[in-house]
Amino acid sequence: MKGGYTLNSITQLLDLEDNEVIISDISIQGNTKTLTIETVPSAHFCPSCGYKMHSRGVKNRTINHPILQDNFSLVLILKQRRWRCTNPECRYDISESFKFVNKQRRSTNATDMLIVTAYQNLMETSTSIANRFNVSDTYAHGVFDKYVKLDRLQLTDAISIDEVHIEMDEHCKYGLIIQDFHTGDPIDLLRSRRTEVTEPYFSAIPRDERNAVKYLISDMYNPYIAYVDKYFPNAVSVVDSFHVIQWITRSIDNYIRALLKEFRQRDRELQEKLSLEKGYEVSLPISDEVYLLQKYRWLILSNQSNIKYHTEPRMDAHFRCLMNTFDYEDALFRIDSKLKDYRDLKEKYVRFNDRNAGNPLVAANELELLISEYRDSKYLMFREFASLLEKFKNPIINSFIMVEKIGPGGIYNSRLSNGPIESINRKVKDLKRLGRGFRNFEHFRNRFLYATRSSPVLNGISEYNPVVYFENDDF
Repeated sequence: MKGGYTLNSITQLLDLEDNEVIISDISIQGNTKTLTIETVPSAHFCPSCGYKMHSRGVKNRTINHPILQDNFSLVLILKQRRWRCTNPECRYDISESFKFVNKQRRSTNATDMLIVTAYQNLMETSTSIANRFNVSDTYAHGVFDKYVKLDRLQLTDAISIDEVHIEMDEHCKYGLIIQDFHTGDPIDLLRSRRTEVTEPYFSAIPRDERNAVKYLISDMYNPYIAYVDKYFPNAVSVVDSFHVIQWITRSIDNYIRALLKEFRQRDRELQEKLSLEKGYEVSLPISDEVYLLQKYRWLILSNQSNIKYHTEPRMDAHFRCLMNTFDYEDALFRIDSKLKDYRDLKEKYVRFNDRNAGNPLVAANELELLISEYRDSKYLMFREFASLLEKFKNPIINSFIMVEKIGPGGIYNSRLSNGPIESINRKVKDLKRLGRGFRNFEHFRNRFLYATRSSPVLNGISEYNPVVYFENDDF
C-alpha cells in the first residue's frame, strides 16, 4: 500500500506483482486521472560484466492508457531511472523498463488488445481504428497481423460451401467459403475455388475427418457436387433449394426483360414516327406495358406466399384510377398470357419446396410427379427446368433432411440449406467494399474469420495477455 491506496487494480491492469511497482502520486484534473508510477529501488548489476550499476537520475515518461477508469481518462507518469555500469572499461548504459509498455511507445500495451478487438467490427477499417487509438494505419494493421492468425476449424458432419467474389489478383478472383452448418461459423476461406487450390487443401485434411462428413451443401456448380466423390466418400450432396427456385425465377425474369425491351423499342419507334410527322421532337408518356413490367413484375417473380395482397383500392398516378394488387396482377397477365402460366408453374415448385421438411421420401415421390409435368409442358423453359430437376434430383431430395442447428435461441431443427452461407457472403463483400481493396489475402482471410466466428481463438494471444480494465475503485 502507498499513501492509503492499494495496488490491486494497477497490478491487474499492468500484469505486475505488488512488490514491483509503487504508486507515488495520484492527481485528478478535469476528466483526467494521472498516476505517477515507479519501481521499488533495488540494486542493479551490469548484464554485460556483472559490475554494480549506479543511477544517473530519473526521467519522467508520459504514457496514455486507452481504458477509462471511473469515467476518467488515465495517464501514467513513469519515473524511469537510467543506470550505468561502474566498471570504467565497460560503462554499459541502460534505461529502466516497465513490462506494460514497450520502448518508444506512448501508450500501454492494452492499446494493442483494443486494436485487435476493434477489428471484429466489419464496419471498421484500419484507418478508422488507427485514428481512434492515435496510431498509424501501418501500426494498426501490423498489430492485427501479429495476434490474429486463425486456423481452419475442424469439419463437422454438415458443411456448406460457396464461392465469393474477392478478385485480389488473377489467381484470386473467386474465393471459396467453407461453413459449419450447425453453428454458422466459417470453417475457412480459400483464396480460390480453382482445382489447383482446392485439391491439395482438401487432400491434406486427415481422412478420418473427411470421412465424418455426412452432408455437403452447395449450389448446382458441378465441381462442388464432385467433391463428394473426391474428398468426402461418406457424404451425400445437398443442393440448396434457394438456388433451384432462383434458376426458374431468373429464367422467367429474363423472359419479362425481353418483353420489356420489345415494348420499349415499340415506344421509341412510335415516338420517332410522330416526331418525323410533326417536324419537332415529340415526348410520349411511359406506356402501360412498360410501366407494369418495370414496376410490378415482382408480382410474378416473388413467391405468392410472400406477397401481401391489398384489396382496398389505392389511387394509381399512372392509370389515374383506383387499383389494388389483384388489378395490377390481372393487368400484367393481359400483356402476355404466358406470364400467368409461368407464374403458376413456378408456384407449383415453390409450394412443393415448402412442404415435407423432414420427409425426404415423400418429397421424392412428389418431385417425380413435378418432373413429369414439367417435361410435358408446352413451354421450353419448363422442359429445361425438368431436365435440371432430373439431373440434381437426389441432391434436391437430400435438402429435405432436417438436422440440429445452433442459434441465438438455442438448438432447433432446420432443413439443410445454403441460406446461412449466403449471409456470410454478404459480409465478405462488405469487408471488401469498406476496405476499398485488399492486396494481402492472408490479412483479408484472418480479418473475415475473426469478425464472423462466434468465438475466435487467437493463436498469438498467449504472447500478450494484458488485463484491460479495472476491477474496483481503489484509486
